[in-house]
Amino acid sequence: MDWRDVSGGYELDAFGESRRDSARLFGGTGRFRGIVSSRHEMKTMVRLARVFVLGATSLTLGCNPKPLSADRENSVQARAHASAASATVSGGDNPGIDLQCLAERIQKPSAPFHWSYRKVVPPLINGDWEADISPNSIAGTFVDSAGTRPIRAARLNSTSWNTAVMTLTGPLPASTFALVNNPSATVRAGTENVNGENTIKYVIDTSRDNPSDAALIKNILGANGFIKGSAWVTRAGCPIKFVLNVEEHHGKMQTEHYEANVTQR
Repeated sequence: MDWRDVSGGYELDAFGESRRDSARLFGGTGRFRGIVSSRHEMKTMVRLARVFVLGATSLTLGCNPKPLSADRENSVQARAHASAASATVSGGDNPGIDLQCLAERIQKPSAPFHWSYRKVVPPLINGDWEADISPNSIAGTFVDSAGTRPIRAARLNSTSWNTAVMTLTGPLPASTFALVNNPSATVRAGTENVNGENTIKYVIDTSRDNPSDAALIKNILGANGFIKGSAWVTRAGCPIKFVLNVEEHHGKMQTEHYEANVTQR
């Protein structure tokens, strides 16, 4: 896919689909609904080097983002390298949250699993994505205020497969995870068995941010804005479950809610 600046925002060409159809698949009728659904997501994409594709929070799936500035690229790469080094030293006991791994699991499944995802950004989006995913097929639905639409794909049909993958991964909150990709906001909180898998739990709370990270949150979400939630990941950092709540305070308060589950079949 190809991200471009358009009138201060972004639009998406998804595997040959029209922009209008892509927007509908992602959960809205407007150009950016479901992809960039709030001011903080837009600001994050613009201020965090257009699309935050480096490190554990990247979600590229073959995208071609515009080049980062040298200083910002070095800063982002340093954070990604530090996270990788930390995971290596701890032997995988503190891998961080790798959203790219989740996207790749949907794109290239090695075993069957059930995927469920909910995204609520009033008043724009209240959507639910559900799918049974296997190495050979995807069968699911997308439900919002406009009704229920099927998601169907066969692995042998690359067009249907790519479109289904984009429909399921496009709404993931990559920019939100980018904002908490630091050890002050995201803290390891032991292990739990979740959805039948042994996982490492992370608790996310930007009120713990160090001064530099807190300044970024204030700039993006406003003085009283925050991100809170939890994520449960494998020893490789691949999310099995996450729940995120966001509040933005720029005049009128804006809330966002995200939750996802991966369940083996």
